[in-house]
Formats: sequence, structure tokens, C-alpha cells
Amino acid sequence: MRAFAPACPGFRKVVLATNIAETSVTIPGIKYVIDTGVVKAHFYNPNKGLEPLIVVPISKAQALERS
Repeated sequence: MRAFAPACPGFRKVVLATNIAETSVTIPGIKYVIDTGVVKAHFYNPNKGLEPLIVVPISKAQALERS
């Protein structure tokens, strides 16, 4: 929960955006957000019977929601 703590005097708080930016969470003191434009998504692999998280580009709708 350090994201919600105030930044030390003389320092800036930096946030690398994830899908948390698509929620209604507001972090005080944030002026700029760096968005990587990717998300970890579940994809089912029928050959292995697994559902790993794979990094993929975000959709246009997700980008609009993050802004």
C-alpha cells in the first residue's frame, strides 16, 4: 500500500500503469502516469492444458479506460 503514502519531500511518485488504471482507484499526488500499453492476459493452451499469463498489447477500449 506504499502507493497511497505521500512522497518524501523533494521526490516524485512514479506509477507504471497496469490494469489497476482501469479501476476507480485514485492515488493522491499523481500528476503523470507511464503506461506500458500491455496487459497480462490468460490464454488457454489446449496442448498443455494450462492457462498461462501472456503479455499482450492492450485494446483501444482498455487504452481509453486507462487515460
